[in-house]
Amino acid sequence: MDAANLAEKKELKQAFVLATLISTIAGTFITGINLYDRLVEQRRQRKRDKGQNKRIKELEARLNTAEEERTKLKEEQGKQGQRKRAKGGGSASDSDADDDHDRDDDGARHLRRSLQHGGPSIQREYDRFYNTMGQKFARGDLVAQTQLQSQIIVLQSTVIKLLEEALLTGQPPDLSRLYNTSEFAREGSIRALQDQYQRFLQSAPIPRRGPRPGAPIRRTSSTPSLRGDAASEAGWDHPPVRKALPPAAAANLYHDGMRSGTNRKGPLFCPYAVDLQHSPSPTLVHVTCPACGTLLENPPAGRDEREGCQSSWRIEKEVVIRDRDRDWERRGRSSSRGSRYGDKDEKVDTKSFILTPRFVAKCHRPDSGYACYLCLCHRDRDTLCKTEETLVSHVAGKHSIAEYKQDRDIKEMARTLPYR
Repeated sequence: MDAANLAEKKELKQAFVLATLISTIAGTFITGINLYDRLVEQRRQRKRDKGQNKRIKELEARLNTAEEERTKLKEEQGKQGQRKRAKGGGSASDSDADDDHDRDDDGARHLRRSLQHGGPSIQREYDRFYNTMGQKFARGDLVAQTQLQSQIIVLQSTVIKLLEEALLTGQPPDLSRLYNTSEFAREGSIRALQDQYQRFLQSAPIPRRGPRPGAPIRRTSSTPSLRGDAASEAGWDHPPVRKALPPAAAANLYHDGMRSGTNRKGPLFCPYAVDLQHSPSPTLVHVTCPACGTLLENPPAGRDEREGCQSSWRIEKEVVIRDRDRDWERRGRSSSRGSRYGDKDEKVDTKSFILTPRFVAKCHRPDSGYACYLCLCHRDRDTLCKTEETLVSHVAGKHSIAEYKQDRDIKEMARTLPYR
């Protein structure tokens, strides 16, 4: 029984090797913060002690002077009058004014911020990929495990060791070295997680979310119908309905899950596109990618030029607006479409959205082609497009308004055009 329990515990640990390493890295950053705070408090206490010692020495000197004066007074007895000697007190120490010097020091402030944000930023990146890939990502591969272990060694042998030595010796540590090591470990850990994610994407199609109990398993990315878009805005759940793309666009598009992982060479996105996805970087202003050198296509004629969107794509989605009355809810969702949507209760409008150049840039792949970022976030399989026009056609036809609103690089135009 004990052997079985040990074997089960061993298998459980092996199933979450990467998760354990991430937890260790986050804990090491927390240890570094605690040591640094203790070091700062120790230095402040020493300054206070130094000031108190200085005051004590001043008091002792004044007492000695007073004793000498008292002796002289006794020797001069018989003389009329006594000279009144008053010794002026020494000036108070100004060390208290420097108690908060560490707080104002740029190097100390940057170091503490780096230690404070290092662990949470790595944990957030891990959680994001784990929610996408599940237990396989938590187990990790040998490459990522080795890289994360090396980051733990760097943190413990440099940051933790230097801070502990500073506590023991009282000597100030090298803040620049501590800061650079902390940033190196944070960036290296995040890069190891991102590289493993790209390797897993290339090795095999991986379902990004587990299906809900009793829910049908989706095998291709799909788009709700015109009424399905409106229903999703109203809070009703309809099964997705396929919608065909024009032949020219469909010829330049395929789902990555339909091909073996070896057919797609290289990572899914360009490193610069990944950076745009994960950080609020400024809007792309160059037509050449700074990472892979890909020439991003110039905006063709025919794009919307209203409201300052000369270099953006405009797409339109038709939506049904209707009243949610209790009579419909009483009929239940199993009723026919005609009973749900009466002509007297519904209105069809057109909503316009802008695909900014930044959205297109964060979808581009190394060398050529595009991968849909919305499919990465909301679909079970990735969609690859050969041209920018194909990407825009795919986003317009295969994704819903609710998904548009979750992307900061897709803007909704203020004006709504009525459907006639």
